[in-house]
Amino acid sequence: MLLCTNCGKAPAQAYTRRAGGKEVTVLLCPACYRKLYPEKESSFFLSVLGGADGVDAVCPVCGTSYKEFRRTGLLGCAGCYEAFRAPLTETVRSLHGSILHRGKRPVRLGAEERYDRLMADTARRAALREEMEQAMREHDYARAGELRRLLKAMASAGEER
Repeated sequence: MLLCTNCGKAPAQAYTRRAGGKEVTVLLCPACYRKLYPEKESSFFLSVLGGADGVDAVCPVCGTSYKEFRRTGLLGCAGCYEAFRAPLTETVRSLHGSILHRGKRPVRLGAEERYDRLMADTARRAALREEMEQAMREHDYARAGELRRLLKAMASAGEER
């Protein structure tokens, strides 16, 4: 992890600036960046991550305010996601059109069916294990033995594929 070249304490981000006709990259934490370059408070984050103007919530874990998040586009910790849940949900919805991830499925022929079969087998094995444990708790050792043999057979059949 790179530390801020200004304060030497906080984790840094790389910021690229133009100085004397050249591009210069500086490693600064967000706080030092705001201190050193107050004129560069990004209007991008205010427009894209806008949210509600009246939101003045503060994360109880790290103290980051929603206003600071809007200004920098950076959350301070994992607790910020909970503290700013409503405005973040709206932000994600406005940027992506939905708050649900809809990942891609395998495109190979039959891959989807194999995946579905694997998930069904996994669920069936879990149910059989639970049933076997229940039989053990009820001292039905004959039923538990049958289930154990069935699970073992399923495991060896899975290894042969």
